[in-house]
Amino acid sequence: MSFCRPLLLPFHAPKVPRKYLATCSVHAFPNASGRINTGKHPFGGLHTRANTLLTTSTPVAHPTIHISKRVEPTTNIPDTAESTTNNWNNAESTTNNNPDNHVEDNKLTLAEYDEQRARDPKSVSTLPVSTYLKTFFSAAKLDKLDLAESVVSDILDIYEGTDESRCTMLVVILEKGLSFLKRETVLRMLQYLNETSVSRFDTLITRIDGNIARRMISGPTIFDTDRPFLRLFYPALLQRLETIRNPKFYKGGVFVPPGIIYAAFAAIQKLLSMSFTEYALNIFQALTQIGYIPSDALRDVENSSDNPSLIMAMAVIRSCLSWKFHALAASIMTETIIANPTNQSIINLNIDIIHSLLSTKDPSPRAVSTSGHLIRRIHPHSPVPDSVIRLFYETAVVADAKEEAEVLYAFTRQDRVDHQYAPPHNAALPWLMDHFATTSSRTHLARTLAREAVENELLIPILHRARFIARTAALGYATQARILWERHAAGKDRAAVVGNSALMIRMVSLFWKMHKTYLEKATESEAQKEPRERIEKFKKVSEDAADLAERVRTAFGDHHAPLEKAQHFHLTSFARACFIVGKLPEGYQAFSHLLSRREYPDLYDCNVALSAISQVNPALGEKMIRQMIAIGLRPDGVSYGTALHYAVLQGNRKVVDSMLDHIRALDDKEVSSTTLASLIRVTLTLEEKGSLEELRHMLGKIMDMMDMFPEVSLAHTYLGKKLVYTAIRAKDGVLAYNFWKRLLKKAAQWDDWEQQSLRHGIATLIREPSFALPKYRNAMLLQLGQRKRKWRSEEDAPTA
Repeated sequence: MSFCRPLLLPFHAPKVPRKYLATCSVHAFPNASGRINTGKHPFGGLHTRANTLLTTSTPVAHPTIHISKRVEPTTNIPDTAESTTNNWNNAESTTNNNPDNHVEDNKLTLAEYDEQRARDPKSVSTLPVSTYLKTFFSAAKLDKLDLAESVVSDILDIYEGTDESRCTMLVVILEKGLSFLKRETVLRMLQYLNETSVSRFDTLITRIDGNIARRMISGPTIFDTDRPFLRLFYPALLQRLETIRNPKFYKGGVFVPPGIIYAAFAAIQKLLSMSFTEYALNIFQALTQIGYIPSDALRDVENSSDNPSLIMAMAVIRSCLSWKFHALAASIMTETIIANPTNQSIINLNIDIIHSLLSTKDPSPRAVSTSGHLIRRIHPHSPVPDSVIRLFYETAVVADAKEEAEVLYAFTRQDRVDHQYAPPHNAALPWLMDHFATTSSRTHLARTLAREAVENELLIPILHRARFIARTAALGYATQARILWERHAAGKDRAAVVGNSALMIRMVSLFWKMHKTYLEKATESEAQKEPRERIEKFKKVSEDAADLAERVRTAFGDHHAPLEKAQHFHLTSFARACFIVGKLPEGYQAFSHLLSRREYPDLYDCNVALSAISQVNPALGEKMIRQMIAIGLRPDGVSYGTALHYAVLQGNRKVVDSMLDHIRALDDKEVSSTTLASLIRVTLTLEEKGSLEELRHMLGKIMDMMDMFPEVSLAHTYLGKKLVYTAIRAKDGVLAYNFWKRLLKKAAQWDDWEQQSLRHGIATLIREPSFALPKYRNAMLLQLGQRKRKWRSEEDAPTA
């Protein structure tokens, strides 16, 4: 060992084989308090209760996850700072008896206190106890932690009252404000209490042992404060453990271990991290004697390892699981599995921890995140069972841990992960699809999930079936959407799919657009006299798409027949579908059913009609918008976007300019991502064939639009690619980079060949000597994943 061993009594931990103890002699203090007259302290220096701060080397960084519990501010700070200080009026009376310490006005504000101490630190050295406490807790409550630290420093360094009053304040702050203090500050406070009043120190440690362990030593990362803190805490911990009763003597109710037990397990973890195996075994022995290391915690240790530290770590992990210290068990396991990745006992124990974390009654996102971390840690050495993966997704749904579920799903679908992990199932399947389609920046994962649902014939819950297919269609995944619709549009549960308005509109919109797109391709191919096979292929795809759109629309209408009695939103949806596919008479007939029932249209209904009218004549659509405003119905971004779309298609520049003016006058809440995307497409369509200067001007206007609506998320990879390509064509590296960073960096697949080509094109512009922002060149290239160009000479290098 790297530290001096005191002259101590030997013992061994029960149930630990003697052959292991031979490799690591274990010593115990003669008494539980650790007070001896001779010998060295286990963590350096003479063993006395008045110890000086010993510094260690630079902190050793260990891979870890921060999972230790933190005392929330709301549980530490009273409703008012007055309630904390009122209990200590008697304690400050001793101070106030001294005329030098008397202050007439003890109601200093935080600003006054800060200003006064900055001007003259001595001016705050004679304040009453209540003023110090009120100032500290008020600063902590307002998250002014630097000021709170300053108050503690003033109490320790310049306060002129009695030691009794100083100790009183330190005890109150440690009990109720521990989580707001830095480790170094807590250590100074404990050292002062230990030197000044051993009884107060021991009493305080008894009351806050669990919290102080979480604050100071929880986790494997080694800090400079660890060694001096353990010099204080270790003997007090052993002394306190002697007073703890065996849990078997507690009867009735749900037994919750005292905080000292958590502190003891945390101390063992820290001691093992610092290679102080002997002293970790001392605590381990004490826990075993009082029954907090369960009898089965050391099972299979004979064959698990020749390393006593590993044996102890595994036993402590099992004990933490037994006492529901799941986060601490995961923290210890993280370090253990890094050091022993191929040990099968550790792999099995890791699975047990994951299961325990995910099986709690009220799981938190942190528990889900920790489980995902352990799954990824263990994967290279042993695939995690599918049952655990499914449990992970189920728990993520309960905890609403979308980001954590996304991280694990993305990890398990990487090319380098050769094991085929189970996909989400039941409610987790549509839940994750909703996240990918609406809030995630990695929308390509939605295609992967939709493809899995098709290829593996995953069972989608009936209540979520239509929404799942609608999400797939809305993202443009036509093949997967078609297969899923046809699969579920038959059978006894077909009504959940064919009768859903949102799904019907999405499918009709997608496939009718696909029909028109391939029809245009066929026409262009004929004009260019391309091979007949290619033309026929385009026509076949166009006809199939139109046929499916009509099937979806007809199935919806048949399901809700007779339409005269259909519900309001079913009629408006059917009318909209009719307008999309050009069945105008049927659409108007659906509206006539509404009017005959004296059901007047709302904004949504007006937008449906506006779509049909604008498709025929954009000028009439603009007139309808003016009429909506006249009757007090305020058009929204959809209204303007609809009229704008058809005005662009028909080349009506007057209507386009009018609609653009209206849209720019809207605020963020009225502009959806679809509306903003349409606005950008319109601008591109109008001016993309201009000169380079006109292109740059147009792209600048688009960037201004995006800045105008910063709250609107644009998860459109196709639009992002088009903007970047246009910026590259305009030879504007700054705009190309900014469009890529905002729209493609996180949303697109990094290794996709098209994305690689885009990044290469942007990098080429950035490397040009005429690049507008030369000082940011290297940073941009680094973001793009492009190597910095090595210039042959200084003369060749680009300059500002």
